[in-house]
Formats: sequence, structure tokens, C-alpha cells
Amino acid sequence: MRKHAIVFGIIGLVLGLVLTAGAGTSGVRTILTSGAVPGIDAQTPDSKEYQAAYLLVLEEKWEQAGPALAAFIKKYPSSPWTVDAKYWACYVMDEADEAGPEEAFKAYQAFVNAYPSSDWADEARAKMVRIGRHLVERGKREYEAIIKAIEKTGDEEVTLAALYALAESGGENALQTMIELYDQSKSSRMRSRIALVLGDIESPKAFQKLAEIVVKDPSPYVRFDALQAIAEKKNPEAVLILKNIVDKEPSLEARRTALEALGEMNDPGLIPFLKQTSLAASNGQIGEAAVMALGEIKSKDAGAALREIVAGAKSSDVRRAALHMIAERKDPEALALFQKLAMTESDEDLRSQALMSIGEMKSKESLASLKAVLAGARNEETRREALRAIGEFGGAEAEGILLAAALSEKDEETAQTAVEALSEAAGETKPELFLNIFKGAKPREIRLMALSALLQSRGNAAVPTLIQLMKDEKDLDMKNGVMTLLAKTKSDEAVAVLLDTAKNDTEVEVRTAAVSALGRIGTPKAREALMEILKKKDGDGAVR
Repeated sequence: MRKHAIVFGIIGLVLGLVLTAGAGTSGVRTILTSGAVPGIDAQTPDSKEYQAAYLLVLEEKWEQAGPALAAFIKKYPSSPWTVDAKYWACYVMDEADEAGPEEAFKAYQAFVNAYPSSDWADEARAKMVRIGRHLVERGKREYEAIIKAIEKTGDEEVTLAALYALAESGGENALQTMIELYDQSKSSRMRSRIALVLGDIESPKAFQKLAEIVVKDPSPYVRFDALQAIAEKKNPEAVLILKNIVDKEPSLEARRTALEALGEMNDPGLIPFLKQTSLAASNGQIGEAAVMALGEIKSKDAGAALREIVAGAKSSDVRRAALHMIAERKDPEALALFQKLAMTESDEDLRSQALMSIGEMKSKESLASLKAVLAGARNEETRREALRAIGEFGGAEAEGILLAAALSEKDEETAQTAVEALSEAAGETKPELFLNIFKGAKPREIRLMALSALLQSRGNAAVPTLIQLMKDEKDLDMKNGVMTLLAKTKSDEAVAVLLDTAKNDTEVEVRTAAVSALGRIGTPKAREALMEILKKKDGDGAVR
């Protein structure tokens, strides 16, 4: 037994389930426990510190795992665990993705060069191939030669073919030979392939070996391959093992993989287990994975369980995941739940998600629900979110709701939200909506927003409308705002009215704004207009 059995013995202690073979029947019979590793005391300080650092890797706490491994390597340069720690330091650098793929590649390469016969060398090489291919795809062609030197695809295919041939030969002797090959192999690639082939063999003994691999193999890749092979069996024994992984395995990735496998079984009998896992999970990632698995089960009871999770889960992340799955499932009961959350939920993110889910349903009932939220919401922020959702909904009725809100809302920020949402809903096709807001709204900011939306919807085609608005407008701020928009068009069509305003308006502020707008238009015609204005300046510099 390799020295990693100490660490993975933790997994064996908590999972502890393998199936024994027997006369065509199988059952959960044997408890796997960790054994002592020859030459290594599991209670030594270095062993304890290594296992603590490795547990951080299993839990994917990269920010803590990296420094913990580095500290261990520095403190115990001669420990039997140091080479292992150096491999996992490379792994953490790769997974955390802070240094970048090239640095991770170099780290694995340095590890392989330093420890070519290590138990982890094969996995480090496999990582180099994966990263190298990614770099080649990004144009780093220099990595091609390194990949070719590492890969031995032909040999691996021959090995895999031989394994399948051995399995097809049948009989307990062939299966026993394959198990012995696994037990003797130091190559994680070979063990992984044996696990895959074992998954295709319908034998209690093969299943027993897979269950052992799941909890004992030192390579996470081999364990996951065995886990997937077990999941594909979809029998009661497989379900039992997967449940125990979810409940007790320290590796987050293994637990998530097990939950995904349970979800793919589409078994309504798993609903209570998945619901309880979602509600009780202390780790949000596990709770979310359980929710996703529930969402895969095509049953009304699964939908009801998801609604219970939204109402009762302690984790906001889990509640949001459940809400997302409910929206994905399009359950008939979803709309009432979304509306209730939108109007009463204290969690701002969840409330917002509920509102957007209503908008995405795109039905008459969902639009009516949004109108109800808009009318009955307890605070302005909820009403603003309802307006945004209506904007996402789109359509003539939604546009009418938003136009009415832009013109009538007493809260100016809410009215602004209505204008923004209307711009989202109407796009660039209905400038008349924004012209109506400009003419009918009272707050200056709302009117200016409408002008900006008008310009955006019509572009330079809006120039005649803006010119007429400038002539009709009595409010100085609005007039200046219109001229600012005219300047943005860079259109010579605006030059004449701006020149006339600069020369003849009774307000100095307006004349000055007209001159500034001409300067920003910047065309030859606009510059000629400015020269004409300069010729009419009197001695004190005033523009007439």
C-alpha cells in the first residue's frame, strides 16, 4: 500500500463501503479502513501537517492550500511527504489560475524533471499535455514539440485495447488478472484505464473493486473515473455508495460528481435525500450541486422540493440555485412563487432574480404578475426592478406600462428607471415614445433622458425634431440640453438654427450655449458660422 493510504484512509473511514462478490448476488458487506503504512508514522508532526494541507486541496481552498503546502515544503524538506506536497503545490497553482497556464506548465515540468520516477510524475505529465494543448490553441506553437515528446498515444491505445480484450475473454481468471494489474501498477493512467474497463464488466467482484478504488486510490483522476463507472451502473448498490460520498467524502469535487451522477439517474426516490442535502449543506457548493441534481429529476415532487428549498434553505446561494432551477423547469406553480418573492423577499439578489425570472417567462400571465408587483411592492427599489423586468419582457403592452410610469412616477429615480427600461424594450424603433415623454414629463432630468433616447433611436434623423423642440422650448436648461444633443449629431443641418440663436436670442446663456454647440459640431460650415458671429462682436465682446 502506498503512503497516500494514510490520507485517503480518511476517505475510507467515512465511506467504508465495498461490495463483496458471491454466487451471483452482491451486498454491502465490508467496511474499508485505513491501514498503517510501512515506515511512516501517521501521528508524526510532518504527517499531520501534510494531511492538514492536503485537506485544503480536497476542499479546493486554493488561497489557503498554496501557502500551507509551501510552508510544509520549507519546514520539512526531507519528509516522506515532501515530493507529494510539491506535486500538489503545482496542482494548486494550476487550479487557482493566478500565475497563468505557462507558469503552471513550467511548475509541472520542473516537478517531472526533478522526480521522474515519482508516483505523481504521470499525472504531472498529463497535466502538461492538457495545458500545452491549450497554449498551442492560443498560438504558442513552441509547446507542440514538448507535447509530442510526452504523449505516447499509440502505446496507450494498444494498452487500452489489450485491457478490453482481456475483459471480453471473460471468466473470473481474466477479472482477477485485471485486478492484479491494477494493484501492481504505479501508473495512474494505467489504473484509470483499468477502472474504466472494470465499469463495463457486469460482475459483483468488478463493482467491489471499483468501490475500493473510489475510496483508496491516491489519484483524484483515477478515483473520479471509478466514481463515474459506478454511477453508470444505476443500481441500488451504486446509489448507496454515491450517497455516502455526498455525506462523508472530504473532497468537494467528488461530492459534486456524486450528486451530478445521482441527478442523472432521474429517480424520484432520491428526492428526499437531495432535498435534505440542499437544506442541510454547510458548504454552499454542495447545496447548489444537490439543487442542480434535483432539477434533473422530471417529477412534480422534485419541483415541490425545490420550492421548499427556496423557502427554507439557510444559504442564499442555495436558494438562488433552487430559484434558477425552478425557472429552468418552467413549472406551472413557479409564477406564484416568483411573484411572492418579488413582493416580500428581504434578500435583494433573490428578489431581483425572481423578478427577472418572471420577465423571462414571456407570457400574458407573467406580464400581469409584473404589473401586480409594480402596483403592490413595498419599496421603490422593488418597483424599479419590476420596471427593468418589464423592459426585458418587451412588446407593445410593456412599452405602454413603461411610458405611463415615466410620465407619472413621483419618485424621480423610479421614473428614470422607466425611461431606461423603455429604451431597452423599444430599442431604436419608436422615437415617438421618447418625444411624448419629453413633452409630457415635468422633471428636467426625465426630459433630458428622453431627449438622449430620442437621439439614440433616430440618430441624425432626429435633427429636425430637435430643431423644432429648441424653437418651441421655453425652459433655458432644456433649451441648452437640446443644443448639446444637436452638437453631438455633428450635422450641418443644425448650423443655421444655432447661428440664429447665437445672434438673436435674448438670453446670454442661451447664445453662449449655441456658440459652444457650433464649436463642437466642428464642420467647415459650423466654422464659417462662428466667423460670422465674430465679425458682429462689439467692443466689449458680447455676441449680438
